[in-house]
Amino acid sequence: MAGEGAPRTTSLAEVLTTHAKLVNAEIERLLLEADPRRRGFGDEMARYLRFGGERIRPSFAVFAPMKHVVEAGGKRVRPTLCLLACEAVGGRVERALPVAVGIEFLHAFTLVHDDVMDNALVRRTKPTVGAIWGDAVAITAGDGLFALALKAMLLSKDRGVPLPTVVRVAGMAVDTSLLLAQGQMMDLLFARSADVSIDEYMEMIRLKTGVLLEFSLRAGALVGGADDAQVEALARFGAPIGMAFQIRDDVLDVTADEANLGKPVGGDIREGKRTLLVAHALAHSPRRDRLLAILDRRGECTDAQVQEAIGILRDAGSIAYAQGVARDLLAEAKEALAEVPKGSGTLEHLAQIADYIIGRER
Repeated sequence: MAGEGAPRTTSLAEVLTTHAKLVNAEIERLLLEADPRRRGFGDEMARYLRFGGERIRPSFAVFAPMKHVVEAGGKRVRPTLCLLACEAVGGRVERALPVAVGIEFLHAFTLVHDDVMDNALVRRTKPTVGAIWGDAVAITAGDGLFALALKAMLLSKDRGVPLPTVVRVAGMAVDTSLLLAQGQMMDLLFARSADVSIDEYMEMIRLKTGVLLEFSLRAGALVGGADDAQVEALARFGAPIGMAFQIRDDVLDVTADEANLGKPVGGDIREGKRTLLVAHALAHSPRRDRLLAILDRRGECTDAQVQEAIGILRDAGSIAYAQGVARDLLAEAKEALAEVPKGSGTLEHLAQIADYIIGRER
Protein backbone atom coordinates (compact mmCIF):
# COMPACT_ATOMS: atom_id res chain seq x y z
CA MET A 1 0.00 0.00 0.00
CA ALA A 2 1.34 3.44 -0.94
CA GLY A 3 2.83 5.35 1.94
CA GLU A 4 2.85 2.28 4.22
CA GLY A 5 5.50 2.64 6.89
CA ALA A 6 5.74 6.42 6.52
CA PRO A 7 5.63 8.31 9.84
CA ARG A 8 2.24 9.74 10.71
CA THR A 9 2.07 13.53 10.73
CA THR A 10 0.99 14.89 14.09
CA SER A 11 -1.82 17.43 13.77
CA LEU A 12 -1.74 20.82 15.47
CA ALA A 13 -4.72 19.78 17.60
CA GLU A 14 -2.77 16.77 18.87
CA VAL A 15 0.28 18.93 19.57
CA LEU A 16 -1.78 21.47 21.53
CA THR A 17 -3.53 18.71 23.47
CA THR A 18 -0.32 16.84 24.28
CA HIS A 19 1.57 19.92 25.41
CA ALA A 20 -1.42 21.24 27.36
CA LYS A 21 -1.56 17.97 29.32
CA LEU A 22 2.13 18.27 30.18
CA VAL A 23 1.68 21.89 31.25
CA ASN A 24 -1.44 21.14 33.29
CA ALA A 25 0.28 18.31 35.14
CA GLU A 26 3.22 20.57 35.97
CA ILE A 27 0.85 23.34 37.11
CA GLU A 28 -0.87 20.89 39.43
CA ARG A 29 2.45 19.72 40.80
CA LEU A 30 3.71 23.24 41.48
CA LEU A 31 0.47 24.40 43.09
CA LEU A 32 0.42 21.31 45.30
CA GLU A 33 4.06 21.86 46.22
CA ALA A 34 3.33 25.50 47.09
CA ASP A 35 0.51 24.48 49.43
CA PRO A 36 0.07 20.73 50.00
CA ARG A 37 -3.05 21.38 52.12
CA ARG A 38 -4.97 23.29 49.48
CA ARG A 39 -7.15 20.43 48.11
CA GLY A 40 -10.80 21.27 48.58
CA PHE A 41 -9.88 24.63 50.03
CA GLY A 42 -11.60 26.75 47.37
CA ASP A 43 -15.12 25.85 48.53
CA GLU A 44 -14.26 26.64 52.15
CA MET A 45 -12.81 30.00 51.18
CA ALA A 46 -15.85 30.85 49.05
CA ARG A 47 -18.18 30.13 51.97
CA TYR A 48 -16.14 32.30 54.29
CA LEU A 49 -15.77 35.29 51.99
CA ARG A 50 -19.28 35.25 50.56
CA PHE A 51 -21.40 33.94 53.41
CA GLY A 52 -19.39 34.55 56.56
CA GLY A 53 -18.63 30.91 57.20
CA GLU A 54 -16.01 29.43 59.50
CA ARG A 55 -12.82 31.46 59.70
CA ILE A 56 -9.90 30.07 57.75
CA ARG A 57 -6.19 30.59 58.08
CA PRO A 58 -5.25 33.58 55.87
CA SER A 59 -1.99 31.94 54.78
CA PHE A 60 -4.01 29.40 52.79
CA ALA A 61 -6.46 31.81 51.20
CA VAL A 62 -4.53 32.95 48.13
CA PHE A 63 -4.38 29.50 46.52
CA ALA A 64 -8.10 29.09 45.80
CA PRO A 65 -8.38 32.08 43.42
CA MET A 66 -4.97 31.30 41.90
CA LYS A 67 -6.14 27.77 41.16
CA HIS A 68 -9.41 29.12 39.74
CA VAL A 69 -7.54 31.26 37.19
CA VAL A 70 -5.06 28.71 35.90
CA GLU A 71 -7.67 25.94 35.70
CA ALA A 72 -10.31 28.11 34.00
CA GLY A 73 -9.42 26.85 30.53
CA GLY A 74 -7.43 28.03 27.54
CA LYS A 75 -5.32 26.10 25.06
CA ARG A 76 -1.99 26.95 26.78
CA VAL A 77 -0.70 28.56 23.59
CA ARG A 78 2.12 30.50 25.26
CA PRO A 79 3.68 27.58 27.15
CA THR A 80 3.24 25.43 24.05
CA LEU A 81 5.21 27.98 22.05
CA CYS A 82 7.95 27.77 24.66
CA LEU A 83 8.06 23.97 24.46
CA LEU A 84 8.00 23.94 20.66
CA ALA A 85 10.86 26.46 20.52
CA CYS A 86 12.88 24.22 22.84
CA GLU A 87 12.21 21.20 20.61
CA ALA A 88 12.96 23.18 17.44
CA VAL A 89 16.56 23.71 18.53
CA GLY A 90 17.08 20.16 19.71
CA GLY A 91 16.15 20.50 23.38
CA ARG A 92 14.00 18.17 25.48
CA VAL A 93 10.47 19.22 26.45
CA GLU A 94 10.92 18.09 30.06
CA ARG A 95 13.75 20.56 30.47
CA ALA A 96 11.60 23.50 29.43
CA LEU A 97 8.44 22.58 31.38
CA PRO A 98 9.11 24.73 34.49
CA VAL A 99 9.75 27.78 32.31
CA ALA A 100 6.68 27.05 30.19
CA VAL A 101 4.51 26.79 33.30
CA GLY A 102 6.06 29.98 34.66
CA ILE A 103 4.99 31.71 31.45
CA GLU A 104 1.42 30.44 31.92
CA PHE A 105 1.40 31.74 35.50
CA LEU A 106 2.70 35.08 34.22
CA HIS A 107 -0.05 35.17 31.60
CA ALA A 108 -2.68 34.29 34.23
CA PHE A 109 -1.40 37.11 36.44
CA THR A 110 -1.98 39.62 33.65
CA LEU A 111 -5.48 38.25 32.98
CA VAL A 112 -6.55 38.61 36.62
CA HIS A 113 -5.42 42.23 36.81
CA ASP A 114 -6.82 42.97 33.36
CA ASP A 115 -10.24 41.70 34.47
CA VAL A 116 -10.13 44.00 37.50
CA MET A 117 -9.28 47.00 35.31
CA ASP A 118 -12.07 46.13 32.87
CA ASN A 119 -14.62 45.31 35.58
CA ALA A 120 -15.03 41.98 33.78
CA LEU A 121 -17.37 39.39 35.28
CA VAL A 122 -16.78 36.53 32.82
CA ARG A 123 -13.74 35.03 31.13
CA ARG A 124 -13.75 31.80 29.10
CA THR A 125 -17.45 31.36 30.01
CA LYS A 126 -16.57 31.26 33.74
CA PRO A 127 -16.82 33.93 36.45
CA THR A 128 -13.67 35.96 36.97
CA VAL A 129 -11.88 35.97 40.30
CA GLY A 130 -13.24 39.45 40.97
CA ALA A 131 -16.79 38.32 40.27
CA ILE A 132 -16.49 35.49 42.81
CA TRP A 133 -14.30 36.95 45.54
CA GLY A 134 -14.00 40.67 44.80
CA ASP A 135 -11.29 42.87 43.31
CA ALA A 136 -9.10 42.95 46.43
CA VAL A 137 -8.77 39.16 46.37
CA ALA A 138 -8.20 39.24 42.61
CA ILE A 139 -5.30 41.68 42.92
CA THR A 140 -3.74 39.60 45.67
CA ALA A 141 -4.16 36.39 43.66
CA GLY A 142 -2.51 38.08 40.68
CA ASP A 143 0.44 39.02 42.86
CA GLY A 144 0.69 35.41 44.01
CA LEU A 145 0.67 34.16 40.42
CA PHE A 146 3.49 36.55 39.52
CA ALA A 147 5.60 35.22 42.40
CA LEU A 148 4.81 31.64 41.41
CA ALA A 149 5.80 32.40 37.80
CA LEU A 150 9.31 33.39 38.87
CA LYS A 151 9.54 30.44 41.25
CA ALA A 152 8.63 28.00 38.46
CA MET A 153 11.26 29.44 36.13
CA LEU A 154 13.96 29.23 38.79
CA LEU A 155 13.09 25.57 39.33
CA SER A 156 14.31 24.82 35.80
CA LYS A 157 17.78 24.46 37.36
CA ASP A 158 16.52 21.15 38.76
CA ARG A 159 15.89 19.95 35.19
CA GLY A 160 19.49 20.40 34.13
CA VAL A 161 19.27 23.94 32.77
CA PRO A 162 22.62 25.72 33.43
CA LEU A 163 22.37 28.31 36.19
CA PRO A 164 23.46 31.24 33.95
CA THR A 165 20.59 30.38 31.58
CA VAL A 166 18.15 30.14 34.49
CA VAL A 167 19.18 33.59 35.72
CA ARG A 168 19.00 35.02 32.21
CA VAL A 169 15.49 33.67 31.65
CA ALA A 170 14.28 34.95 35.03
CA GLY A 171 15.73 38.40 34.24
CA MET A 172 13.95 38.36 30.89
CA ALA A 173 10.70 37.52 32.69
CA VAL A 174 11.09 40.60 34.88
CA ASP A 175 11.90 42.80 31.87
CA THR A 176 8.90 41.38 30.01
CA SER A 177 6.64 42.11 32.98
CA LEU A 178 7.73 45.75 32.96
CA LEU A 179 6.90 45.99 29.26
CA LEU A 180 3.52 44.35 29.88
CA ALA A 181 2.79 46.97 32.53
CA GLN A 182 3.69 49.75 30.08
CA GLY A 183 1.35 48.28 27.49
CA GLN A 184 -1.48 47.93 29.99
CA MET A 185 -1.03 51.54 31.10
CA MET A 186 -1.14 52.72 27.49
CA ASP A 187 -4.38 50.77 27.02
CA LEU A 188 -5.91 52.44 30.08
CA LEU A 189 -4.84 55.95 29.04
CA PHE A 190 -5.99 55.49 25.44
CA ALA A 191 -9.55 54.95 26.66
CA ARG A 192 -9.54 58.60 27.76
CA SER A 193 -8.13 59.98 24.53
CA ALA A 194 -10.03 61.02 21.41
CA ASP A 195 -6.95 60.78 19.20
CA VAL A 196 -5.20 57.42 19.25
CA SER A 197 -3.25 56.77 16.07
CA ILE A 198 -2.80 53.39 14.45
CA ASP A 199 0.94 53.57 15.18
CA GLU A 200 0.26 54.23 18.87
CA TYR A 201 -2.14 51.31 19.00
CA MET A 202 0.36 48.97 17.34
CA GLU A 203 3.02 49.90 19.89
CA MET A 204 0.55 49.34 22.71
CA ILE A 205 -0.33 45.80 21.61
CA ARG A 206 3.33 44.99 20.97
CA LEU A 207 3.92 45.74 24.64
CA LYS A 208 0.67 44.37 26.03
CA THR A 209 0.56 41.11 24.07
CA GLY A 210 3.47 40.70 21.65
CA VAL A 211 6.30 40.75 24.15
CA LEU A 212 4.93 37.81 26.15
CA LEU A 213 4.79 35.55 23.10
CA GLU A 214 8.23 36.80 22.08
CA PHE A 215 9.52 35.90 25.54
CA SER A 216 7.84 32.46 25.35
CA LEU A 217 9.81 31.57 22.23
CA ARG A 218 13.04 33.23 23.32
CA ALA A 219 13.00 31.42 26.68
CA GLY A 220 12.19 28.06 25.12
CA ALA A 221 15.03 28.41 22.63
CA LEU A 222 17.51 29.41 25.36
CA VAL A 223 16.56 26.49 27.60
CA GLY A 224 16.86 24.19 24.58
CA GLY A 225 20.46 25.28 24.06
CA ALA A 226 19.98 27.43 20.94
CA ASP A 227 22.66 29.70 19.56
CA ASP A 228 22.06 33.44 19.35
CA ALA A 229 20.89 33.34 15.72
CA GLN A 230 18.26 30.70 16.48
CA VAL A 231 17.08 32.57 19.57
CA GLU A 232 16.63 35.83 17.70
CA ALA A 233 14.84 34.22 14.73
CA LEU A 234 12.35 32.48 17.02
CA ALA A 235 11.88 35.66 19.07
CA ARG A 236 11.09 37.63 15.90
CA PHE A 237 8.39 35.08 15.17
CA GLY A 238 6.79 35.70 18.56
CA ALA A 239 6.07 39.43 18.62
CA PRO A 240 4.04 39.67 15.38
CA ILE A 241 1.92 36.60 16.16
CA GLY A 242 1.22 38.10 19.58
CA MET A 243 0.10 41.33 17.95
CA ALA A 244 -2.01 39.40 15.44
CA PHE A 245 -3.51 37.50 18.38
CA GLN A 246 -4.59 40.78 19.99
CA ILE A 247 -6.02 42.17 16.76
CA ARG A 248 -7.98 38.95 16.27
CA ASP A 249 -9.34 39.46 19.80
CA ASP A 250 -10.40 42.99 18.81
CA VAL A 251 -12.19 41.68 15.73
CA LEU A 252 -13.89 38.82 17.58
CA ASP A 253 -15.13 41.26 20.21
CA VAL A 254 -17.44 42.80 17.60
CA THR A 255 -18.05 39.87 15.22
CA ALA A 256 -18.30 36.66 17.31
CA ASP A 257 -21.36 35.35 19.08
CA GLU A 258 -21.30 35.24 22.86
CA ALA A 259 -21.32 31.42 23.05
CA ASN A 260 -18.11 31.16 21.02
CA LEU A 261 -16.46 34.22 22.52
CA GLY A 262 -16.95 33.09 26.11
CA LYS A 263 -17.88 36.60 27.25
CA PRO A 264 -20.34 39.33 26.22
CA VAL A 265 -19.87 40.72 22.70
CA GLY A 266 -18.88 44.38 22.44
CA GLY A 267 -17.00 44.47 25.75
CA ASP A 268 -14.27 46.69 24.30
CA ILE A 269 -16.87 49.22 23.16
CA ARG A 270 -18.56 49.21 26.56
CA GLU A 271 -15.20 49.93 28.20
CA GLY A 272 -14.37 52.69 25.71
CA LYS A 273 -11.23 50.91 24.46
CA ARG A 274 -9.36 52.33 21.49
CA THR A 275 -8.75 49.14 19.51
CA LEU A 276 -7.25 49.04 16.03
CA LEU A 277 -10.76 49.06 14.59
CA VAL A 278 -11.61 52.19 16.56
CA ALA A 279 -8.35 53.96 15.65
CA HIS A 280 -9.05 53.26 11.98
CA ALA A 281 -12.68 54.39 12.20
CA LEU A 282 -11.76 57.60 14.02
CA ALA A 283 -9.47 58.44 11.11
CA HIS A 284 -11.89 57.46 8.32
CA SER A 285 -15.55 57.46 9.43
CA PRO A 286 -17.84 60.43 8.82
CA ARG A 287 -19.58 59.34 12.03
CA ARG A 288 -16.42 59.77 14.14
CA ASP A 289 -18.14 62.06 16.67
CA ARG A 290 -20.99 59.62 17.25
CA LEU A 291 -18.53 56.77 17.76
CA LEU A 292 -16.61 58.84 20.33
CA ALA A 293 -19.84 59.70 22.13
CA ILE A 294 -20.70 56.01 22.52
CA LEU A 295 -17.18 55.04 23.60
CA ASP A 296 -17.07 57.82 26.17
CA ARG A 297 -20.14 56.39 27.94
CA ARG A 298 -17.78 53.78 29.41
CA GLY A 299 -19.78 51.15 31.26
CA GLU A 300 -23.13 52.80 30.51
CA CYS A 301 -23.66 51.80 26.88
CA THR A 302 -26.96 50.18 25.99
CA ASP A 303 -27.01 47.10 23.78
CA ALA A 304 -28.44 49.26 20.99
CA GLN A 305 -25.53 51.70 21.27
CA VAL A 306 -23.01 48.87 21.16
CA GLN A 307 -24.62 47.58 17.96
CA GLU A 308 -24.63 51.10 16.53
CA ALA A 309 -20.89 51.43 17.21
CA ILE A 310 -20.24 48.06 15.58
CA GLY A 311 -22.16 49.28 12.53
CA ILE A 312 -19.96 52.40 12.35
CA LEU A 313 -16.83 50.22 12.46
CA ARG A 314 -18.16 47.94 9.74
CA ASP A 315 -19.25 50.82 7.47
CA ALA A 316 -15.83 52.48 7.80
CA GLY A 317 -14.13 49.29 6.63
CA SER A 318 -12.37 49.05 9.98
CA ILE A 319 -13.11 45.37 10.58
CA ALA A 320 -11.75 44.39 7.17
CA TYR A 321 -8.75 46.68 7.70
CA ALA A 322 -7.88 45.03 11.04
CA GLN A 323 -8.15 41.57 9.52
CA GLY A 324 -5.72 42.62 6.79
CA VAL A 325 -3.21 43.95 9.33
CA ALA A 326 -3.37 40.66 11.23
CA ARG A 327 -2.64 38.72 8.02
CA ASP A 328 0.34 40.97 7.29
CA LEU A 329 1.73 40.36 10.78
CA LEU A 330 1.48 36.62 10.34
CA ALA A 331 3.32 36.84 7.03
CA GLU A 332 6.07 38.78 8.84
CA ALA A 333 6.21 36.11 11.53
CA LYS A 334 6.57 33.30 9.02
CA GLU A 335 9.44 35.13 7.32
CA ALA A 336 11.29 35.12 10.65
CA LEU A 337 10.53 31.44 11.12
CA ALA A 338 12.10 30.68 7.75
CA GLU A 339 15.44 31.84 9.19
CA VAL A 340 15.48 29.06 11.80
CA PRO A 341 17.63 26.12 10.62
CA LYS A 342 15.43 23.30 9.35
CA GLY A 343 15.39 19.81 10.74
CA SER A 344 12.64 19.94 13.31
CA GLY A 345 8.99 19.12 12.73
CA THR A 346 8.07 21.63 15.41
CA LEU A 347 8.75 24.47 12.97
CA GLU A 348 5.75 23.32 10.97
CA HIS A 349 3.64 23.32 14.11
CA LEU A 350 4.78 26.84 14.96
CA ALA A 351 3.63 27.99 11.52
CA GLN A 352 0.32 26.19 12.06
CA ILE A 353 -0.16 28.02 15.37
CA ALA A 354 0.19 31.29 13.46
CA ASP A 355 -2.56 30.15 11.09
CA TYR A 356 -4.69 29.04 14.02
CA ILE A 357 -4.47 32.51 15.56
CA ILE A 358 -5.91 34.22 12.51
CA GLY A 359 -8.69 31.66 12.13
CA ARG A 360 -9.79 31.10 15.72
CA GLU A 361 -13.33 31.95 16.81
CA ARG A 362 -12.68 32.59 20.53
